[in-house]
Formats: sequence, structure tokens, C-alpha cells
Amino acid sequence: MATQQQRTSGFRAQPLAWCIGLALASPLGTAVAQDNNNAEKTESKIETITVTAQKRVQNVMDVPLAIDSVSAEDLTDTSSVLLGDIADYTPGFKFSKEAVAQASAEVRGISSSNISTGGDPSVAIFFDDFYLPRAAQSVLFSDMQRIEILKGPQGTLFGKNAAAGVVNMIPNAPRLDDEAFVKATLGDYALQRFEVMGNKAISDNFALRLNLMSNKRDAYVDNLNPDYQGNELGSVNHRSARLSALWQLSDATKVQFSYDWDDVDQGYAPGIGISPFAYSMNPADRKIENDVVDGHESRDMTALSLKVFHDFNDQWSAKFISSKRQWQVSGRDDADGTADKTRYLDTINFEDSDIFYNELQLNNQHDKLSYVGGITYSKENVYQKTSLNILADTIARLTTGSLNQQLVGALQQNGMPDEMIAQLGLPADHIWNPQNWASMLSVMAMVDPSVAGLLQMLGAEPFSPELVAAIAATGDLTYDAIGAGLGIAEIFGPSNAGKMWSEDIINTGDFTSYGLYSDIDYQLNDRWGFTAGLRYSRDDKDFSWEIKERAFGQPLPGITDFLFPLMPQLNASNDWSKLTGRAVGRYHLDANQMLYLSYSTGYKSGGYDSLDPRSAFTPFEPEEVANIELGYKADLWQSVRVQLVAYQMDLTNRQRSVNSKEPDAGVAIPIVINGDQDIQGGELVLDWQATDTLKLGLVTEYRKTESKWQQFYNADGELVTDVEKSSSADSYTLSADWTPEYKLAGGGFKLHIDYVFEENTRADDPDLLAIAYQIPGYFADTKNLNGRISWASHDEQWQLALWGKNLTDHTTIGGIGGFAAAALGTPISSLNAPRTVGVDVRYQF
Repeated sequence: MATQQQRTSGFRAQPLAWCIGLALASPLGTAVAQDNNNAEKTESKIETITVTAQKRVQNVMDVPLAIDSVSAEDLTDTSSVLLGDIADYTPGFKFSKEAVAQASAEVRGISSSNISTGGDPSVAIFFDDFYLPRAAQSVLFSDMQRIEILKGPQGTLFGKNAAAGVVNMIPNAPRLDDEAFVKATLGDYALQRFEVMGNKAISDNFALRLNLMSNKRDAYVDNLNPDYQGNELGSVNHRSARLSALWQLSDATKVQFSYDWDDVDQGYAPGIGISPFAYSMNPADRKIENDVVDGHESRDMTALSLKVFHDFNDQWSAKFISSKRQWQVSGRDDADGTADKTRYLDTINFEDSDIFYNELQLNNQHDKLSYVGGITYSKENVYQKTSLNILADTIARLTTGSLNQQLVGALQQNGMPDEMIAQLGLPADHIWNPQNWASMLSVMAMVDPSVAGLLQMLGAEPFSPELVAAIAATGDLTYDAIGAGLGIAEIFGPSNAGKMWSEDIINTGDFTSYGLYSDIDYQLNDRWGFTAGLRYSRDDKDFSWEIKERAFGQPLPGITDFLFPLMPQLNASNDWSKLTGRAVGRYHLDANQMLYLSYSTGYKSGGYDSLDPRSAFTPFEPEEVANIELGYKADLWQSVRVQLVAYQMDLTNRQRSVNSKEPDAGVAIPIVINGDQDIQGGELVLDWQATDTLKLGLVTEYRKTESKWQQFYNADGELVTDVEKSSSADSYTLSADWTPEYKLAGGGFKLHIDYVFEENTRADDPDLLAIAYQIPGYFADTKNLNGRISWASHDEQWQLALWGKNLTDHTTIGGIGGFAAAALGTPISSLNAPRTVGVDVRYQF
């Protein structure tokens, strides 16, 4: 064991060692070989990447921050259509691969706390310059120009919810020329993906651009429950359209209008049951037996936007943007991963929200000085209804557990050994089983004369076969009598089987955000430059909770609230503000190498937990981030590009979601707690144009996190006071692109291969569930091999491709959890996609 730990520790340190070694060795080695005072920038064989990460058009190698740019060609090579698809190719970035409406972004280990509309994401997502709230973040990459991912707090230029980073999706804008293409992708699991784009110059100063995409696929798992009714769990049905217009009013002024439509109507990502009550204890079987009623995930989203650009002169310009986006979201998922009606539990999340986002920006470009400043204003209205749904069969099982605990505890206190208790038929499995209920009644009769009298009325003795027969013959009689006598409404008879018990909590919110920012960049001389900026952010939040009477509570008054006690509307209001900023110094070793050192701060507003009305009185604190970053960027020997960074982030009041079961609660629910974290890490992006036809790439990261959380009740109802945690993670992606000189029908070929590795560190988790050791492959590392070979005609009008993902069919299993894990003994997990193959056909008009 010690040897294995030593090997693991040594491996984890390697990527950071590469970062430090390159940072020290590369500048010095090149500096010796060149005359730095007279060096001119050499033209690299690797393509120049232009970004707008600092709201200025810049070469990515001149931007003094950690940024990854994913081009349209990269999206094609990796068959990526959603943010989750590109996570493997960008160090320090992750995004939910299956969910759409409940997707979550993560940068450097920091992600959104939970699905509450009363909180904010820690990673800000922008589409075409407009901010996307949490439920609107996952959109199709239709006619996309590039995606930029900025790591670390971006609180100056991008604002309050950029505490951990920013994802900036940039679609192609209309142009004053004519172009069009159609593209079809077909693959196994009935994959059908179609994309159409047309750009038409109506006149010399007016153009329209239309793009459409449809993405459909069957599920990667088989649901063997013949009674399931709903959208196929894990299936995909996502469509989008965008119509945009460009009006060139003059040489100095242009206006762009856009209308976006996005529709999702598919099956919810399936909860893979891994309990003895599920179909299998091995998720890799890719077979489930889920019984959720009407399982689905849907979203209907539209947006109207306006962008106005104006150049005052050669130095000063302005941009004004305004957008109204609205969406309705509904999702219902199986939270128990079984077809056992006595363990049924599902959740529903419904949202009806909109956001009005505006920004006015000024830009100044001079020889050595550039300035960006502006103001932002947004107004967001949210409505959310969260439902927990369980069957009466499930309530009876939970009641069985409670009675077992009381009866067994009483017998143990009287000195009865466990072996004798088992002979009495305890603990019982389910009170609706006549044999189980007879055992319970018999034990009760030993200490309660009223119960003994009931058995006499039935003409049966304790622990007798006649008692079992009498219970079966009398239906609800014995249950109703005992429930009334003990004052326990949860003891009710089997005639209620199949009835649905639903608990709803309704939230509304009215959020107003303001921002004022200024950022300057100054190049002192050929070597030294600096960037500095400040932003003031303010957030005003009004939020409410309301819990109404549920239908099942009417025939059975007095039944316990498993999640939410009935509550009239409760209102809360608060505001938070913060001044964030950055200071960046950069030094050019020569024309092709740059070192930078930055200090930046970020901020995420405080807020309310939609599932916890107590947060009306104690809202969770704002999340604040301070980041120190040392970076090195270089184009070396005209063929090697290095982007290297080491960082340390300190988080105060990090908002984290945990499944918590308060004392006397029926099941665990997600709540938000605060804590402090210290994150240290390194990231490396290395591109090498080895020959004119071969390009190699390496992406790797290492991260170590020290955390200290406030104490909380865990999913088992135990108070967690051991809140200091330590974890680490590393990963790498290798890629190769080969364009052989061989031609076929005048056209050329391109081969792309990438290999994605992520070390599995779950064995180091101090909260690891014992069931994890029973799951085959739970501790396996992620190892995905992907490839694509394409042919393009000499005029690039036709393109044909054959692609495959996860070619070795490697299985990666997600974490263990779920609402029902502790209360019903039915944890769930998730799975990666299996091996998939397909073809692309594209025609450019």
C-alpha cells in the first residue's frame, strides 16, 4: 500500500514540475540563444489565435491571463456541440455532459452551489456578449466562431459571477457577402445531427444570417422497466435557430439585431441505480430499471438582442448591447434508480424566468495605451417550483424503518440479544407485508395491552399463522387502529398503494444588478507593460418561499412533512456590493516570449437557498476570491507554442451544496453551506508543429485544494464536524493532427487523434461510502481515445469525415449520491458515453 501511495504522489507532482521547469528553463534557454535587445518577432508556423477576452481584439499570446480559445475547427475535429464536449481539451474547465437545463460549469474546481434560483453561478457564461443565467447556459454550438475560457476571477471586466472564471461563446456575425453550408452527422445510437447556415447580403449595407441545428440521439443505457412512460431516459432532442441582421448605417456605425430560439424536449439523464434493489450493482452493464413517472427534461428559450457599434474617430469607439431572454424549464428525474414502488422517489424542477441585460462600453486605442470602461445593468425575474414526489408505498417503508428502530431499541434495552430479536421477525422489511406486520404487532402486544386486545378481537395469538391470515383478510383495519391508537398518521393500510405524495416549494425572485468598470493597459517600453482595472458591483435581491397543501395530505391529515412543512408566503430582501480589481505586470523576454504576474479578485453575490426558508433570515454570504498567478507564454523556434501558468486562489465563504438530513427530517435535501478554500495548481498548453504535416499537442493540469467548511448534518442525519478536507487532481490530454501530402480526387486528408486521461482520486475521499468498493470500476481512471479522419475537396466545397469517440469503450462511473441514498438505501450514479462512431458530410455553397 505504501508503495502505491508513493507512486501516486510522484505522478501527481509531475505536471506541476513540468510547468515550473518550462517556466524557468525555456526563457533562459532561448535568451542565451538570441540577442534580446534586437530580437524581432519571428513568424510562427502555428496559426495566430485572436481573442476578445479583455474586451479588446488581441492575439491570445499577448493576453496576460490564462485563457483557452477553442476554434470552429477544434469543434469540428472533436465533434463538439455543447460545452460539456470541450471540457476534456481545456485544462481546469469542466461542464455537465448530460444535463442541459441543470448544467453546471466548473473552473479550477469551483462550480455553482446547487440548482437554487436564489443563488448565482461561480462561473459566468456569456453568449454573443450577453450574460446567461444558470438554467440558460447550455446552448448548441451552431455556426460558432470560437469559445474562449478564462480561468481565475474576472471580476473587473465581466463582473459579479466571474469569481472562478468566464466562458465566452462567440457566434459568427452577419457579413456583407454571400455564403452558406449544410452539414449532416449520422452515428450509432440513432444519432441524427443536421445544421444549415446561410448568409445573404441584401444590399451594400444590409445582410441576414440564418443558422439552424437539430441534434437527436437515443440513450446510452437501456431501461428494462416495461411499465415506464415518459421520454427515453438519457435521450437527446435539442434544436436551435438564430436569425441575425447587420445594418451598416455608415462607415462609423453598424447595428446588429438577433433572434435566438432554443428548444429541448428529451429524457432526463438517468440515475444509474447501484443498490441491491436496482437492476444491477454494475453500472457498466448500461441497464437500468427506473420507474419515474413522466421522466423528462425540457426547455423552451427565446432571446431578442440589439448591438450598436460606433467609431468616434481612430482612437475612440463605443458599443451598446441590450437583450431580453426568457425561458421555461421542466425536469423530472428518478432519484432512487429502481423499479421498487416501496422505494419510489422523484424530483421535479420547474422554472419560468427571464433576464433583461444591458451594457454600454467605451474603448480607446492609442499607441501604448488602451482603455475599456463601461456600465452594466440587468434585471432578472425568476419563478421556481421544486417538488419531491414519493408513493404511499415509500412512506410505509420509511414508517417501517422508524418502527423498527423503536421496537428493536426497546428490546435491546431490556437485554434481549440480537439473535433472539431476529427470531421474533425484527427488523421487519415493510409493514404492508402481513408477516412483517404480524411480527411488529406481536412485539407491541408484549408491552401494550391495547394492542394485545386488538389481536384478541381478531381471534389470533401473537406470532401465530392465524394473525397473518387475519391481517391479510381485514385490509386496513389493523393499520388504522394502531395508527389512531399511537397517534402516528404515517401508519396506514395497503389500500393507499400507488397514491402519490407530493411536496412543493414555490420560489419567486426579483434581482437587479449594476456594474461600473474601468480597465487600462499601458506598454511602458518594448519590455514592460501593465494592466489595471476596478469594478464596482451591486446586487439587490427580493426572494420568497411558499409551501401549499398537498393532495395526499387531505385524506390522511397529520402525516409528517418529509421535506417542507406547510408555510404561507415568506419574503426576504437584501443587497450586496463589492469592489473588485486586478493588477497585472508583464515582461517580454523578447518579441516571442512573455512573463506575467497578476493579482485579481472576484465576487459572487450572496443569496438565498430556494429549498431552505431559514435562509430568509440568514442568507448565505457572498463568495470572494483572490488569485495570484504567474504565467509564461511563448512562440519558440517558429514551431512550439507554450502557455504555462501557476496560481494560488484563496476563496472566502465559498458556497457549497451538500445533501443534508436535519434531525426528524424524512429525507436528505441539498442545502448551501459556506467554507474557505485554498487552491494551488498549474496548467500547461503545449502545441508543437513537428513537421509541415504533423502537429502535436499537450494539455495538462495539477490542482491541490485545502478546504474548511462549516459544520452540517450529512445525508445520514449525522452532524459533521470534521470539516477540514484536502484533495488533489491532475489530468492531461494528448492530441495529434496529421495532414498527409497524399491527395485523392484533388482533395486532401486530415487525421485528428486525442487521448484524454484523468486520474481517479476517490480512494482519498474521507467521506467515501462503503458501497463504493462493491462497484466494479468505481476507482478506474478516465481514459478516452478519440479520432476523426476527414477529406476535403481542393476547393473545400465538400467535406467528408469518419469519427469515433471513446474508441476503446472505456467506462467511467460518476459519483455516488442522490436524495434517496440514505433514507431508502438506493444511491445512484452516472456513466460516461460508450464507444460511438459516425460520419459527417458537409457542403459549402
